[in-house]
Amino acid sequence: MKAYHYLESLIYTIGARPATSEAEARARTLIERRLHERGIKTITQPFRSVPSFTTPWVVVSLGFVLAGVSALASLWGVAAVLSIIASALYWGLVSGKWDVMRLFPQRESANLIAIVPPRETVRRRVVVMAHIDSTRAALLWDPKTVRYFGLSFQLQTLLLGLLTLGTLLGLAGYAAVGQILALPGTLLSLWGLFVLAHREWRMPWVQGANDNGSGVAVLGALLERLAAVPLRHTEVWGVFTGCEEVGTPAGAFAFEREYGAQLRDAEFLIVDHVGLGAPRYLLAEGMLPRQHAHPEMVQRFAQLATRHPEWELKPSAVPHGAYTDALPFLIKRYRAIAMWCETQPGIPPNWHWVSDVIENVSPDDLERASHVVEAYLREYD
Repeated sequence: MKAYHYLESLIYTIGARPATSEAEARARTLIERRLHERGIKTITQPFRSVPSFTTPWVVVSLGFVLAGVSALASLWGVAAVLSIIASALYWGLVSGKWDVMRLFPQRESANLIAIVPPRETVRRRVVVMAHIDSTRAALLWDPKTVRYFGLSFQLQTLLLGLLTLGTLLGLAGYAAVGQILALPGTLLSLWGLFVLAHREWRMPWVQGANDNGSGVAVLGALLERLAAVPLRHTEVWGVFTGCEEVGTPAGAFAFEREYGAQLRDAEFLIVDHVGLGAPRYLLAEGMLPRQHAHPEMVQRFAQLATRHPEWELKPSAVPHGAYTDALPFLIKRYRAIAMWCETQPGIPPNWHWVSDVIENVSPDDLERASHVVEAYLREYD
């Protein structure tokens, strides 16, 4: 079955799929039923997650605002403590190395796992992963300014770092310098609170046809084809994750915690946002520190690009501050890489915006991305 038909079924039956919601669960059930109809057994892996990144980021932004206000009021001890706490939370959110989300109320979600065995002896395992959930739009991803997302995130990190430094300098007796350094980060954090409030009160949930109905469709259609014509020596795990859009790829982290030891030698290929534009394999993502795709997988994608110039397959990178489901595997140095499609360098089309609807997905581009994924599996089998 072609991936676009799979996408139509998902979008017209379910629509938007907020993390931890009934719609996310119904999408998972729809995928599970389709797989069972084709004789593919599945495993449901429950986990808990925050339903949105808004609450954690409100706490972080509010912490920086209160730290800045305390600095301006010369309450240096209070300012320093608040800024250090806010910085620690900020680092946890953007690095993925500290599970800050467990400090906040969580709800039930789950990953759906399907395993397609090879015809003969297993000599290789590949985990292909795509997230089910979609997100709410926000001003951060306004199409007029989204190309500056990575740059603005770097600037934000710098200003918040200067705010924290300013509170420490003020505590050390350099009050004037401390207040000057604290002011820009305080104003930025006030703006952040406005953006988060505007997101929750004024912005709609995104249909998520491209992000990531497209990845789900590619993975679902791929599993159906592999069930009909298995690979010779490659066992394929298809993992449909929940809660990728909540500020950390919660479903992918949950999968790594439970299955990581079993799949330590596997290859992880994350398919995200592949419904419009030319396919790109992603060399880096995240921030503090930046995480890089495994060199072996980068080399294989470069070889695919050489063998199939008609696909226009090229390298790219996720903007600073953004991530995919590859993040937990890159942090722990698994063989992992992600791919998406682009119409402009470094930015996927209709990213987290109301224009991410099925009418803006190209059947041809979706099928081209599907060919890339399947070629990676078959040509290295």
